[in-house]
Amino acid sequence: MLPCANYYRPEILADELDTLFDPLWQFGALAGELAADRDFVCVDYKNTATVLQNFRGEIRAFANVCSHRFNRIQPGERGNRPLMCAYHGWSFDSTGFPHGMPRRDGFALDDRERLCLTGYEIEMCGIFVFFRKRSGGPSLREYLGAFYPLLEQIGSYFGPEIDTGTISHAANWKLLVENVLECYHCSVVHQDTFVKTLGIGRAGIEQERFDGPHSSSHFPRTATAGEARRQKALAYLDTRAFTHDSFFHIHIFPNLFISSTQGLSFYVGHALPLSATETGLRFRLFEPKLDLTRAQRAAQDLINQSGKALGRAVIDEDRAILENVQRGVELSEKPGVIGRDEIRIAAFMRAYTHLMGGGSLGGIPSIDDHVAAGDPARSIAE
Repeated sequence: MLPCANYYRPEILADELDTLFDPLWQFGALAGELAADRDFVCVDYKNTATVLQNFRGEIRAFANVCSHRFNRIQPGERGNRPLMCAYHGWSFDSTGFPHGMPRRDGFALDDRERLCLTGYEIEMCGIFVFFRKRSGGPSLREYLGAFYPLLEQIGSYFGPEIDTGTISHAANWKLLVENVLECYHCSVVHQDTFVKTLGIGRAGIEQERFDGPHSSSHFPRTATAGEARRQKALAYLDTRAFTHDSFFHIHIFPNLFISSTQGLSFYVGHALPLSATETGLRFRLFEPKLDLTRAQRAAQDLINQSGKALGRAVIDEDRAILENVQRGVELSEKPGVIGRDEIRIAAFMRAYTHLMGGGSLGGIPSIDDHVAAGDPARSIAE
């Protein structure tokens, strides 16, 4: 297990931002959010304010801070407007240069480096748009490894957005990551949501996959009390392209989660560290991509309403537990333990420890035989 101090000390978060967040690829947006000219998405976390913006079809990423007098340029989380500062009216082009400046002749325009916004690298994997604050290092394809084609594929199944939002958690970002890497807690925390409604959480983890710091797994489904009625109500979705009788979960290191519930709905979660003990969980929920008749559209709208309510209920259940865990980890005098169903947490901690210690992406230790045999705690200690 990680030392308890890693979950609450500000200096640890500062090291994480410098070692993990700045040099590694970070999720920024989905392509559909940046489809039109002037569409923008903002990504904010500790020491970072980034805007991803569409300039007539070209997607660019910049620090969302005006080079004139430091105003935050784009407001909110996403929208459509020019990249123009609302303080003095400076507007910026696709290179980050202020091409529009009231009383332009009052400024030294030859100092381009000072006038331009700080730009970041940007790459796409299917519908997923990533940025990198510190240039250099592996390409996005190299960074994602075996998960690159998986992200390309799963994103192609996303239909219209059902819900989106950001919910603040009084908990360290790693607690949110660790929470979604297992469903061992589901039968206790999500008994009336995941378990009774969806049939997820009674069976153990299956089909774990690891590559570098990333992982995925399936959490199998079991029949619910109203299984026959449920199957009948969802029969019109049988033609969907992506089907599996499980909750399929992907973790892209360090803080991106993508999941599918039987291919009936899709979730994208993004844990943004606001401080050492506060995280903003930004989420998006989608229905599957299908051509629906008018009657089917009406049925899907009803399912979306219940899915939206269920999704937010699950987030609230986890938030209450994680905020309690945060209080506990600050009081604990010894680290916790990890069981077999928490093998992905063991993998996350191995990758985290290796990278924080200055190790390379290619040198991340694998989950070895005695972990797979049921002793992950021993492996982490070695």
